[in-house]
Formats: sequence, structure tokens, C-alpha cells
Amino acid sequence: MSVNGSHDDRENHTGRLLESARRELGLSLEEAARRTGIPTGILKGLEGEAGQPSGVFHSRVFLRNYAGSLGLDGRTLSRCRQSEAKIEDSPSRSVPSQDAPSPNGRPPVMVEARGVYKSYGADEEFAVHALEDVSLRIERGSLVAVMGPSGCGKTTLLNVLSGLDEIDRGEIFIAGEPLHALNDARRTGYRARHMGFVFQGFNLMPVLSAVENVELPLLVSGAGVASARKRALEVLEQVRLADRAHHRPNQLSGGQQQRVAIARALVNEPSIVWADEPTGNLDSDTSREILDLLLQLNRENEQTFVVVTHDPAVGSLMDRVVRMRDGRIVRQAESPGEVAPEA
Repeated sequence: MSVNGSHDDRENHTGRLLESARRELGLSLEEAARRTGIPTGILKGLEGEAGQPSGVFHSRVFLRNYAGSLGLDGRTLSRCRQSEAKIEDSPSRSVPSQDAPSPNGRPPVMVEARGVYKSYGADEEFAVHALEDVSLRIERGSLVAVMGPSGCGKTTLLNVLSGLDEIDRGEIFIAGEPLHALNDARRTGYRARHMGFVFQGFNLMPVLSAVENVELPLLVSGAGVASARKRALEVLEQVRLADRAHHRPNQLSGGQQQRVAIARALVNEPSIVWADEPTGNLDSDTSREILDLLLQLNRENEQTFVVVTHDPAVGSLMDRVVRMRDGRIVRQAESPGEVAPEA
């Protein structure tokens, strides 16, 4: 199965392994679905059967839970997935896939934008040109801050790179996938499988508890109730908030709410996390706690973080700072450890 959920000609070693283990246990797909709480349609996708819709959520969460229920240990599963990664990707790819090594030995490219333009307004005379000829490459596992004055296009850049907004011209690739060429439904499915989002305003459902907020993306994507709850509690533990799992947002501090938002962003084990002013509503001490958490998660999970921020303290902790002005990237540099305030 390709990264966008469609099937290709590559060998699906993992799918064959799962199917073989299930058959050895004498289980039908329906019986396996009842045992695991994972819908039959998703189990079919994990085993690699043709005809599954591209929007189906194929997270590593389901893969791990399904493999465990069949008695497959992590080492066997890992070997199988590594053998798949070595198979050469389709020649139609324009850039390397997420797992392909870079020719210069650097980490593979996670995000690439080529000559991107974005404007708002149908009338060209009065159109607002939010992005003009933006090109950018971000390597997998890196921490990148996007900085610049208000209105310079930072949030627009994040929105188009993540596929939340369409572009007027140009190309955007995420782990080799041509995001600009996907229709809205396929972009939505891709975001659900591979991306997480953290916003300044937390965006938590006030009537739901912390764990219910975190498990919501999994439930919407078709996960079973038991497996979604188990995964949500795991991630809340990871962000050091397990003891507040059953508190509602109004019973949590601002920093705790942002931790819940981060847990929700991480629950589907995304390859990349987009954060728009994640410390904007927090005091300085709490901001530092959240930043330390993001740095820790980046190290532990090797996930890519792209952070839009006005805060020099945030920029100073990133691997790299991308400066924007008037819809253009004006400077890209490794973070020197101290980033000057914006003019």
C-alpha cells in the first residue's frame, strides 16, 4: 500500500505476515475484528487486500495492536517493515520517499515546497498575495521555527504545507507524496494518517474529558473504543498528564490544556507535527515547560516539528529558523541558540 492509502505493485510482506498469523490461529477477519475492536475494513487494509478506500486510516496504532493480538512480537514486525522499506519506490515519484536515504548522507526530506504561490480574493486587482515564490526543504526529524512579523504569511505557509489550504501555483511534497496533486478527500485522509496539529487556542472540546479529547481522532477514523482509549492513555502518560485524564478542559490549567492538545496531535503517531503559536497563550514558565516537552518528543519519536512563532525563545531552541517577510522567505539559517526579537 502506498503512503496515500492506494495500492501499488510493491510486495506487502507485513500484510502477508499478518494474514498468515491470523489463519494459523483459525480466525476469520470478522472474528479478528471482534477480538481486537478494530473494524474489519481496516484489518483488510492492513493485510493488503485490494479495493480499500484511500481515506481509510492505517495508523501504526492499529498495526501494533493487531500484530500483538496475533502473537507477533515487535522484532518480527520491524524486520518485515524494514524489508518493505528497501524495495525501490515507484519511478513516478518526483522526490525520494520518506524512508529513502539522501544522496549526501543527510536525513531524508520530509517537506519540500517548490515555487509556491497563494493569494486570497477573486479580483486580481485587489487580491492579497499571501505567499510568493516560496521554496523550502525540511529534513525528517528536524525542529524548524517559522518567524516574521504579523501578516507576513507564516500561518498561511503552515496551512498550505499541511494541505489545509490549496495553493495557486507550485508544488508541495510531504515525504515524497505530491500533496498539491491530491483532491480534498485524499488530502484529508493523508493528514489523518501522517500529521498532527497544535494550535495557540488549544481547540479542545469543552464537554469532553482529556482522554476523550485525545482519543477522538482515532474514533473518528474508525478505531475500536477499547484500542482508542488504550492509546489515548498511553500518550497522556507520555506528556505527563495521566493523572488528569478524566478532567475536563475547564478543570485544567493553560499548560495542562496545551499538553492535552499535544497528546491529541500525537495520538495517531504522525510523521510531522505542525504547531501554530503553541506557547502564545501561556506564561513564560509554562511556555518553557511546553517547549521542553516538544524537544523531548522530537528526540524520542524522531518526529518533524514545524513551529510558527513570534517568540525568540522558541526560535532559539529550534534546529533552524526560517524568516518570512511580505509573503516570501527572506532568510533560512541554523538556529544560533539566541534569536533576535523581530523588528
